[in-house]
Amino acid sequence: MGKYKKYKNRIEKFLSGDSGKRFFNFAYSIGAAIVILGALFKILHLPGGNFMLSVGMGVEVMMFLLTAFDRPAKEYNWEEVFPVLSTKDPEDRPEFHGGQGGGVIIKGGTGATGTVVVNGGSSGVHVSPEEAKRTAGIPSDIQLGEEDTQSLSESIQKLSAAADQLSRMAELTEATQNYLSQLSAISAQMDQFKEATRSLTEVSNILLDSYKSITENSEGISDHSQGYVTQMEDLNRNLAGLNTIYEIQLKSISSQLDSIDRVNAGLKSIRDMYEHSMNDSNRYCEETEKMTKYMAQLNAVYENMLAAMTVNMYNRPMTPPQPPVTQTTSEEDENKAVAQ
Repeated sequence: MGKYKKYKNRIEKFLSGDSGKRFFNFAYSIGAAIVILGALFKILHLPGGNFMLSVGMGVEVMMFLLTAFDRPAKEYNWEEVFPVLSTKDPEDRPEFHGGQGGGVIIKGGTGATGTVVVNGGSSGVHVSPEEAKRTAGIPSDIQLGEEDTQSLSESIQKLSAAADQLSRMAELTEATQNYLSQLSAISAQMDQFKEATRSLTEVSNILLDSYKSITENSEGISDHSQGYVTQMEDLNRNLAGLNTIYEIQLKSISSQLDSIDRVNAGLKSIRDMYEHSMNDSNRYCEETEKMTKYMAQLNAVYENMLAAMTVNMYNRPMTPPQPPVTQTTSEEDENKAVAQ
């Protein structure tokens, strides 16, 4: 328990100081900026949005925890000390101006009157009793005794203390104005934080709606996924059948290519044979022409022989048979030609 109070007092002391307040303002503003930036990243679906949003929210959580140790500002009832402050009429309020300090030192007097120093110091002013009378507004013909001088000194001392308090009130007024300015800045930051909180609420609502729609559509997505799996299985079976048919077609095409190769080889051999037969046909035609010529010549010879024999048969006189006549030279030549 003692350690807890010790750390708590340290934290409260740190936060109540100027450095603690500056640290609190920096951390609070930077954390809110990171939260807003993370929310912007999240809304625009930019990378790193979750990390930045988590960091900003963590900083805000730490700042809220530190706020619990912040001491509330003390409120002073200055109206009880200075009743004039309770009035609402500005004309009734005095004008506060900073004093220059210093006091009045009254010298002189005889006997036990001595010297009275009121708010003295290095900046004090040394005056004589006559000057003190004139300062207090006392006529010069009135003689002041020791008690009067003491009473006058106390009055001047009280007046100086009141002037000092008034100057301090001026400083307090300036500090109050600074405090009000800081409160205004904190109020503006609270407005910014309120706006950031509203943006975060809207983002959270959008995310909640998205999660709800995803949850509602999860069953339909499962059904569609099952149908997609079934269709993929059917497609795989169809592809397997197509692959089988393709293999059969490839085999058939391979056999047809072999047949085409054999037909091409046969056609090539036929072409070669035809080329050789063309040469033989040319020679056959030449020989046939020669034989035709020879047959024509032979027919002419036979025709001449028949003509000669016929002429001799019808024109021969009725004479006894003659002995055979030997062939003439012309007949021998014809027989040789026929034999050739």
